[in-house]
Amino acid sequence: MQNHSNQFQVIKFKNFTELQSQIRHEHLPTNITEGIETPEVFPRTSTVKDDQGQTTYIVGLCNLVMMNIQTNFSVILDPLLIVSNPHQLTFFVHENSNTEDELQQLTSATQLDSNEAVIAHFLLHVYDNYRTKLAHIKKQLEHLEQQSSQTTKNEELIQLKNIKKDTVLLQHTLETQHHALEHLFKLDEFSKNLQDETVIYNIKTAERQITKLVEVYRDLIDAISGLFSDIMSNHLNHLMKYLDSAALVISVPSLIAGLWGMNTGGLPGRHTAQGFWSMVAVSGVLALITWIILRFKKFND
Repeated sequence: MQNHSNQFQVIKFKNFTELQSQIRHEHLPTNITEGIETPEVFPRTSTVKDDQGQTTYIVGLCNLVMMNIQTNFSVILDPLLIVSNPHQLTFFVHENSNTEDELQQLTSATQLDSNEAVIAHFLLHVYDNYRTKLAHIKKQLEHLEQQSSQTTKNEELIQLKNIKKDTVLLQHTLETQHHALEHLFKLDEFSKNLQDETVIYNIKTAERQITKLVEVYRDLIDAISGLFSDIMSNHLNHLMKYLDSAALVISVPSLIAGLWGMNTGGLPGRHTAQGFWSMVAVSGVLALITWIILRFKKFND
């Protein structure tokens, strides 16, 4: 399926098999789609020359699928291919991708005079999507940090695990995409046709800031994970202290009852009606004394 504008065309694919067929139809190397099923390692830049010596450069990128932040915080990578030659700029995108709408909004809001200008401003928009997703992750981390002092329920731990998985995916995707863009910016076909060279500087700045934010958030995740572990260990220590104290209090009357339960002669109160209640009273008093000692004893002196 093709959609055209005055500056680019968008070709949509349903699955990667259909993408391969479209690539062959456009007479492009089929190996440019290698790794697209694992988007975090897919980004790349490559070039091909036709019989007339004209260069076509191909850029594989990962955009983000932007979902409702109230219902979906997860990172969903959206791999796409950009093919640029002197005659046409083509975007190969998944049929469920938001890329076409984003491109239409971008080109209607900004006057772009070349393929390279469209690509450069689209890259800035992609990094804006990354920045938006990182803002969502920041809100999640702030919520988890507040909850860490109140609860250690499984749902918070599962949420923390999912955030960590998302930041790992983002980190490796950004790393792979960095190498792809470095190659793109070194191409004469790209840099010479891009009249506003400050756009490249802005892209590199946005990339550097987002990469740093991912590193910061990964450190925060490790810190919050450690905080959860420390809180759970502290709760467990309090529980074990309570159970150990209870066991010691119970052991005192148990010891006395064991001694008076021996079938031997000479036990005090054996032949008196008050013997049983005397032992109960003595056991209760000793158990109470043991509890008081444990209650006010400072074990960290």
